[in-house]
Amino acid sequence: MTQNLSINNLYVVGLNWKTAPLNVRESFVFESTSIHERAKDIKEAFNIAEIMIISTCNRTEIVAVSYHNPCESLIKYLSDYAKYELNNAIKYIYKKQSIEAVRHIFELSSGLDSQVIGETQILSQLKDAYRTTVVYNLSGAILNRIMRKAFTIAKIVRSQTNIQKGHLSIASLASHVALEHFGLDSKKVIIIGSGDMARLSAKYFSDKGSQIAYIANRRSETVDFAQNFNAKIVTLEDLKNLFNEVDIVVSCIYTPRPIIENIDVERKLLIMDLSVPSSVSLNVKKNPNVILFNLDDLKNVYNDSVLLKQNSIELSHQIIDENLRAFIEENSALDYNKTIDTLRQYADRIRKIELKKFQKKYKTDEKLLDAIDKLTRSILNKTLHEPTSKIRQFIKEPEGDMYVELIRRLFNISIENKPVNCFFSENPDDENN
Repeated sequence: MTQNLSINNLYVVGLNWKTAPLNVRESFVFESTSIHERAKDIKEAFNIAEIMIISTCNRTEIVAVSYHNPCESLIKYLSDYAKYELNNAIKYIYKKQSIEAVRHIFELSSGLDSQVIGETQILSQLKDAYRTTVVYNLSGAILNRIMRKAFTIAKIVRSQTNIQKGHLSIASLASHVALEHFGLDSKKVIIIGSGDMARLSAKYFSDKGSQIAYIANRRSETVDFAQNFNAKIVTLEDLKNLFNEVDIVVSCIYTPRPIIENIDVERKLLIMDLSVPSSVSLNVKKNPNVILFNLDDLKNVYNDSVLLKQNSIELSHQIIDENLRAFIEENSALDYNKTIDTLRQYADRIRKIELKKFQKKYKTDEKLLDAIDKLTRSILNKTLHEPTSKIRQFIKEPEGDMYVELIRRLFNISIENKPVNCFFSENPDDENN
């Protein structure tokens, strides 16, 4: 029955940096290596048709397509996962449905719902989340349409506005704050972690004149990362012996609990904790030489960026509104059941016309005509069985809408005359997207 779902069956449940402080958000983070397993469990437990999980440093969201409203169940699931009392968790969690849920995803992809307005990292994170849901067969027609449209809108917003000017990521923001409070020229930096945030941080701090002296991590992919900056690879256990040798610590590592509890230094040390959950305990601030910034401390810079980009933000919302209206119209034209019915009607109309021609030419009696009618109907049903089955399978394909529209064009049963590629957007793996 999945083919009967529509964007009215879309739900988003989650919390972000605007609704929950860091110490709350960190309890709701899903480990990236197990997100697909979590998604499968939720899908089965709550009878959800399509599902995607977005879990980043600034948000955790469950996007679901379902015949029934799963919001209360999903909120309960999140509160249990984070070990929060339900009444307490509800204060931080938002829920969106139907068109507003679609709008939310479009705003997210365009960088309008980020702590750093216009940042591009969230788009990469969305692509990763979508890629996961496709690879593990958790998406369908609705999510496929929405996410591909979201990627297209993000591209339009970036090309037609100045939303990307200024700081484009948390890492960029962190380097800016460090520059203002501490100076970066010739400062020695230790980066903790080796993921995207760590690599971006190393680039921004290096570009502003810092020396990336050490890279600390628990995994082997640190090697190529360290070589790019001529940095020395160290273990997490080495950290406590290095704090007196560096000026700045930038931590971007996933860890369920802080890996830095206390610091004993006799010189100024700036720590930028960009991890969620926090990797640096607030206890380090007991040392007067330590200056600690975490993600919540960067909010003031966010407020400044909103003021600077106000015109671009308004224009971006206009672009989203226009594309949302077009998307609603396009979505209503992509009914797979209607395509199957129209295809069968098209074929049956030809069958009946030919049957009448046969009867008129050969003056067939009713008994024989009835037998021929049953025979041709049987042939038609068997001929169309495989194609119509394929159409239903296309629901699960990321490019399914394009395939079905091509079928409509081949049989001249399409109501559209726009280019076929308007029914899908660029591949999420396209890095230029």
